[in-house]
Amino acid sequence: MGDRRIFYPSIAAILAMLVAAAAGYLWLPRADVPLPLVADCRLDRQACSAALPGGGRVEMALEPRPVPASAPMRVTVTVEGEQPGRVEVGFQGVDMNMGLHRLQLRTAADGRHVGETTLPVCVTGRMVWQATVMLEIGRRNITVPFRFESGF
Repeated sequence: MGDRRIFYPSIAAILAMLVAAAAGYLWLPRADVPLPLVADCRLDRQACSAALPGGGRVEMALEPRPVPASAPMRVTVTVEGEQPGRVEVGFQGVDMNMGLHRLQLRTAADGRHVGETTLPVCVTGRMVWQATVMLEIGRRNITVPFRFESGF
């Protein structure tokens, strides 16, 4: 009987520590994983892809090509490997501040995520843009930047 008074509080203390550890893990911040610019490919000419850390690939495509200014364009991101819980694309001017335009994509079939957007018009005509794909995969926020020109 005396052993139970020691045994049960010990079990309760161990369980409390396990619950605290699990709760702490859930409150940990996500890890940001920025990938380098995919410099050897331009989205206004073709679909571009990059390898993801831990395996898999991400591919981004814009249509129509060339990319028009102030006209709707379709954005498609295809993910091979572990599927993200959320996919967004951030559009930002490279040589001119046009603000940040974020587009949340909806999930389609076969690892594809799609959306439609219209970019603002640049008064100079042509504009170099950076499209950054933002993926939430597990506890990681992975960002992959691509470049393209618009306004032809």
